[in-house]
Amino acid sequence: MSRMKPIMKLVVIVAAFAIAAGAQQTSEKKTAASEMQAPKPGPEMERMKFLIGRWNIDSEYQKTPLVPAGGKSTGWYEARLGPGGFSVIADFEASGPLGPEIGHQVITWDPKQDAYTVVTVGNAFPGAVMGTSRWEGDHLVTRSEFTGNGMTMHLRSVYSDIKEGSTRIEESFQAGDSSYQVLWKANAVKK
Repeated sequence: MSRMKPIMKLVVIVAAFAIAAGAQQTSEKKTAASEMQAPKPGPEMERMKFLIGRWNIDSEYQKTPLVPAGGKSTGWYEARLGPGGFSVIADFEASGPLGPEIGHQVITWDPKQDAYTVVTVGNAFPGAVMGTSRWEGDHLVTRSEFTGNGMTMHLRSVYSDIKEGSTRIEESFQAGDSSYQVLWKANAVKK
């Protein structure tokens, strides 16, 4: 019987080590699982949620070399969150002095550029117009560039007076080395 006590002690010690090792493995598995969770969008994408929804847009084109007579345009812009919330995906249509405009847009945060990447495709131009957006105070400013008819155009769109259900948009263009000129101004109201 006195021999049984040391064996029992050994069994208890071995069992304690086995339980501790099992608990450590479970903890390591939980840590590995939590480290492998899918990433979540950062505050940059949270700030872009003001775009989500369907907007009615009424624009007025200024008299410029691109639109000599100026004119009015009406249309809509509808945005939703993309996969995982890492992008905003939008469709838009408008009708105005340049004819019907139909397109798609994707906006996503690019930490390497410390800016949003904006890709726009549409019926008014071949290929994709690539741009970047940054917040300048309370204004969202998008700058893009494209070449058409042998000329490089720079565009600057500014979202200002951003509220829960409305915003103002002003788009300017620069052809060659000239200074920026306002192309159109719009009021956008969420439906």
